[in-house]
Amino acid sequence: MKKAFYLFICLFLAACGSEKTAQISSDTSKGTTDIKITAQSIPTQTAKAKYMEGELLVKFKTGVAAASSAAVHKAVGATVVHKYSLVPNLERIKLPKGLSVKDAITTYMSNPNVTYAEPNYIAHIMSTIPDDTYFGNQWPLQNLGTYAGGTYGADIRAVDAWSVSIGDHNVVVAILDTGVDYAHPDLVGNIWSNTGETSCTDGIDNDNNGKIDDCRGWDFVTCDEFDLKDAEPEIEDICLTQGTEDKDPMDEDGHGTHVAGIVGATGFNTMGVTGVMMRVRLMPVRVLNAQGFGSYGDIAAGIDYAASNGAKVINASFGGSEISSALYDAISAANTAGVLLVAAAGNDGTNNDAAPVYPASYNLPNIIAVAATDQNDRRVAFSNFGPASVHVAAPGVYILSTVPTWWPDASGYGQLDYMQGTSMAAPHVSGLAGLLWSYYTYFNYSQIRGTILRNVDTYLDNKPNLETLRDYVWSDGRINAYRAMWSLLPVSNITHSATTTQIDLNWQDNAVGEDQFRVERKISGGSYSLIRTLPGNSVSLTDSGLTDGTAYTYRIKAAALLPNPPSASAVQAESFPIEITVATLLAPPTNLTASGESESDIALEWTDNSSTEQGFRIERRKSADDSWEEIAQVSGSSYTDGGLDKSTSYMYRVRAYNTAVNSEYSDTAYATTQSGGGGGGGGGCSIGTRQNMPTAIADLAILLIPLIVIVLYRRKRI
Repeated sequence: MKKAFYLFICLFLAACGSEKTAQISSDTSKGTTDIKITAQSIPTQTAKAKYMEGELLVKFKTGVAAASSAAVHKAVGATVVHKYSLVPNLERIKLPKGLSVKDAITTYMSNPNVTYAEPNYIAHIMSTIPDDTYFGNQWPLQNLGTYAGGTYGADIRAVDAWSVSIGDHNVVVAILDTGVDYAHPDLVGNIWSNTGETSCTDGIDNDNNGKIDDCRGWDFVTCDEFDLKDAEPEIEDICLTQGTEDKDPMDEDGHGTHVAGIVGATGFNTMGVTGVMMRVRLMPVRVLNAQGFGSYGDIAAGIDYAASNGAKVINASFGGSEISSALYDAISAANTAGVLLVAAAGNDGTNNDAAPVYPASYNLPNIIAVAATDQNDRRVAFSNFGPASVHVAAPGVYILSTVPTWWPDASGYGQLDYMQGTSMAAPHVSGLAGLLWSYYTYFNYSQIRGTILRNVDTYLDNKPNLETLRDYVWSDGRINAYRAMWSLLPVSNITHSATTTQIDLNWQDNAVGEDQFRVERKISGGSYSLIRTLPGNSVSLTDSGLTDGTAYTYRIKAAALLPNPPSASAVQAESFPIEITVATLLAPPTNLTASGESESDIALEWTDNSSTEQGFRIERRKSADDSWEEIAQVSGSSYTDGGLDKSTSYMYRVRAYNTAVNSEYSDTAYATTQSGGGGGGGGGCSIGTRQNMPTAIADLAILLIPLIVIVLYRRKRI
């Protein structure tokens, strides 16, 4: 019996003396339903779905070795282009030429190591369709192929761009033209107002800009009627009727009002049409008379006024064949002021590289020269072109837009009518420039311009009719508002995990035109520094070699290099930076021991594994049914807990802390205070900290082992 007793004690001490208790896993998840994919279910779905040709998403079963999955890909002739960190064994693969998606799925699904193989389906954004009465006639914004024999999709994808922004009343676009009907019901809500003029009738230049009562813009026309015959200016005065500039830029022709509506007719107002920008401030600047003509001097004055009074974009739907240093200087000054000028290329069907048209042909970095395309994405025959000097194309025929309210009811639309020309193409680009500025508020004009020129549709985008622009305009393409607006959208849905020395970040890539991602990092109180440049389409980062218990702030930005003709040097642009602060874990204390020192004291000691902790938090409870209670914060690696009940068992755990984070808990230790009367120490032991029902049962079983051994021993003796 004495041997049995000794055996019991040894086994008990072995069970208690283990510093960590094994944890038995228990799956308590409920309500999870797996998506079942079979080789038979795929063809049915792919028959009506859009997906990336030549690609698959393949997931291998848990436990399949990398070598085995690689062998499967090799047998098919596929290559892995992406592995997903959050979904183990999921891979995006590129199929060899000649192997269809459906056949590849059948091959992969027949392999017992594959969980599923499916097409790389294409999602689409949720678009916003305006309720304006005649929006269906505005094929440049959304071409459904039903208008004027047009081609489906031969448009600038404005509807998709509006999911990012419909514009902003803080963006000012100046309409340098024949004036604007600022009372037009589809424009009045978007007309610029000079807030510097406290009164429009007091005859005082309240804002000291040199123009009295210029509440809605300015009329710079100094010749109301030109002699349009073959007059020789040096012999006779070409201006038949002199004009006087004034505060009323009302349209006396209709051209300027039509241009203004393309840029910014009010959207979602159940009337008329909508502009590329539904929300904008249109600044009427009258520089052309009722004949549609104006002097370079008046135009230069209009540019100066627009740039000096807050315009971000100037639309110039006019041109002349004579080069002028004064006009060049005015646009150059606007360039210095950070103003973009969008100019019509001209309607003579000629090459501007050989026969320049101004202002479109000035070799300045703030000009976008625009050619015209039709409803089938073909370059229009009347449109001027120039692979060096004409930058991009936009829709320019069958363009329905606003006309002055004094016009007779035209084409049955009333206050709306159709026009064509590069004069109509240019305001589509001006509207896009303003739309970009409404979202990318921190961009400069070079970044806005580069974004427009880079993100175009070309013949390479499965739009064969756009080959008519190839080598005819600098970009080879027609503007795409969706690509431009989505080009550098910021990341979202950032998730993270951390260890004591490593931080893992994952995010959703929303940009469609980035070249790379730039990840910067700083420690509290410090400055950002670039730590990693990742390729475009990246969605994760692992940052290792870090200090435990330290808060790191990350800044993630999509970035792109944008064209800047005529310069060969690219312009860098970045998305709005998204920041996240993550702390590495503090290294937790280990080797926690507890021993009863007296009737009322228990001594604790542990190993400090961190270099950045401020101290340790000590928690205590009497039994597993009690809640943990913090009893002390100490700076050292030992503590004596006093004032306890005698002959009472206590449980302890410790964790490190600093201002950024707490560590995980140490293992749990317990001890018993002494009983009094010199009965000896109340020893202690350490058990694992993460206890649940299975582990509790396991612990009980271990403790029962000695009793079972004794029973078996006694039965053997009997």
